[in-house]
Amino acid sequence: MNERRRSTTFLLTFATWIAGPSAFAEAETKPAASAADASDRGEVSEESKKTGEQAGEAQVQQVKLSDRIKSVQKKPFLKKSRIELFPHFALDLNDPFYQHLIAGGAVGYHLADSLAVEARGGVVFASIQQSAIRFVRRETDSLVKDVPEFRYHGDLDLVWAPVYGKISLFGESILHFDTYLTAGPGVFGTDAGPAAAANVGIGQRYFITDWLTARFELRDYIFMDTRNSESDVQNLLVFGVSVSGFFPMSFEHEFQ
Repeated sequence: MNERRRSTTFLLTFATWIAGPSAFAEAETKPAASAADASDRGEVSEESKKTGEQAGEAQVQQVKLSDRIKSVQKKPFLKKSRIELFPHFALDLNDPFYQHLIAGGAVGYHLADSLAVEARGGVVFASIQQSAIRFVRRETDSLVKDVPEFRYHGDLDLVWAPVYGKISLFGESILHFDTYLTAGPGVFGTDAGPAAAANVGIGQRYFITDWLTARFELRDYIFMDTRNSESDVQNLLVFGVSVSGFFPMSFEHEFQ
């Protein structure tokens, strides 16, 4: 009996001695593993935090960029439902006998941002003899009779502006403009009297403020001139400049 107890005690002691180092090793390894896991979790958490911050910064930058650069930007000047009033000054370019200086005025109503109806008129306030007529009268001592002399004009035009753009001024500011085409019937007066006429033209507006623009245009007036019982189709090419005002002086953008 005592021998059996001693044997059992010996076996238990031996088993404890055998298992002891492993148990201690396991106990020592577990905290180290836990510490390593905690360290890994800390690194992952730090990386996740950095990734989240970078994503947030990228989103903020994207929002700021989208605020500054729009895919479709608003026009800084709208013409729809506004009245345009302006004086205009012009001179003809192709009359061989006289250089005519013209002053006039116009009023237009804009049915849409690119379409308007315009009534205009002008009178000649000065005429300068060209070199051709001076040569004929002075050098050849002859008299040119019935030279056509422009006096006035009146038009009712349709104005279409299909082109809208902008240009940079010395890299400091942006100047917006549109390009328009115009045509319409009218009356054309010469020294021989009034005659039916038509005109076609092209021009540009440059938008200075919310209600003020500068205009430059080139028009060709076509009319029937009758003198000495003969009729002939004539044309007069005119270059004009003007400063126009839009009323009402302010406008609101509409999303269409």
